[in-house]
Amino acid sequence: MRLDTRSPATVINASLYPFTVDLEQFVRRRYGPVSYDTVMLRQEVVERALERLREAVERGVIESEPGSSEVEVLAFYLGLLVAALLRDKWLVSRYALAEAERAYKTLLEESDDVILAVARKIGVGLEYSGDGLKLPYAVTSTGLVLYHEYNYSMSVFEYARLARRLSGDPRWKLTNQLVTQGRVYLERRSVVRLLKEAIMEYVERLARAFEETRVDKIPDELSKLLEEARRILEEARPKPKIERTGARIRIKLPKGYVVEEAFPPCMRDILERARRGEHLSHHERFAIATFLLNLGVDIDRVVDVFRNMPDFNEKIARYQVEHLAGLRGSGKKYRTYSCEKMRSLGICKGDCGTRNPIQAYYRNLKQLVKEGRLRLESISGGSGGEGGEANVGEEGEETSPSAG
Repeated sequence: MRLDTRSPATVINASLYPFTVDLEQFVRRRYGPVSYDTVMLRQEVVERALERLREAVERGVIESEPGSSEVEVLAFYLGLLVAALLRDKWLVSRYALAEAERAYKTLLEESDDVILAVARKIGVGLEYSGDGLKLPYAVTSTGLVLYHEYNYSMSVFEYARLARRLSGDPRWKLTNQLVTQGRVYLERRSVVRLLKEAIMEYVERLARAFEETRVDKIPDELSKLLEEARRILEEARPKPKIERTGARIRIKLPKGYVVEEAFPPCMRDILERARRGEHLSHHERFAIATFLLNLGVDIDRVVDVFRNMPDFNEKIARYQVEHLAGLRGSGKKYRTYSCEKMRSLGICKGDCGTRNPIQAYYRNLKQLVKEGRLRLESISGGSGGEGGEANVGEEGEETSPSAG
């Protein structure tokens, strides 16, 4: 038996999966030709949006009992709009993670047709077959054979896309999956875990669409909501630990964070050009990749830096980054070039007075602390690395686990 993944009959609980609802169609069908302000800035919706934002930034998951489908859908999109208008990468990622985490927990208890319907809504090509594939794993004392059942399947390409952030775990590598005729066969729990990744990406795409929307005039009610969201964010956002002992300053950043403002000119230039999609030389790619890896940025986010490159190839880029991180080949973790090497290659953008870009980064951190301007910007999405740490003297050298 194969379930029809195109069937529109399955009803999805919008209060649990509000991201599956098209906002424009929802408002038009339920309210007619009215202003979004009229429906989205009602008090109950604003309060629920704030509650969702608070849970996202403080807990990383939305745990409170959902309200009506109407309120949940509007509150979800209002919270997403706020995150987008604040132009805060960490908040958008955190909001997407919280939504995906809740969906993951509820999808584990859902029927197969709901799982398929949610997948279809977010553009995941997933199929279910009651026959599926079975692999024996044990035989009881009575001779009964026990099987693992793999009823779900997706194309190899779909799997590679969804599992790319999980590939650091050998269990998720394609070579360890059950593949036949170009399809990967999966157990239910594995499918739901992959859908969690897909939901995170889908919500982030929705946020980017909001970011691209031009808002000529922000209503007063929305302005107040933005201010309250900023306050919640400021209270909940992980903060750097700064300790002063005599003439020395010790800075420890939360894991997964780097401060782009502290990047030396060479790395800032390479990163900005990569984001614009300009061609980078081999040495420039090596320099920025090793620089970020040695600051604790996770593999996925380093790969993402190169995603706009004209010659970007996901498989090749990931292999090369993992090789630089010491996860492939000899197991050696590469350090970034010294400043002398950067100058000889013609990619140095100024004399920082340091031995290498890592040292320059931590020296710049010290200066930001002294000036009271230290802000966190997450390249790694708050999900990777162990956090950077430096001991900084007033006149002396910066030290870090990766400087050298």
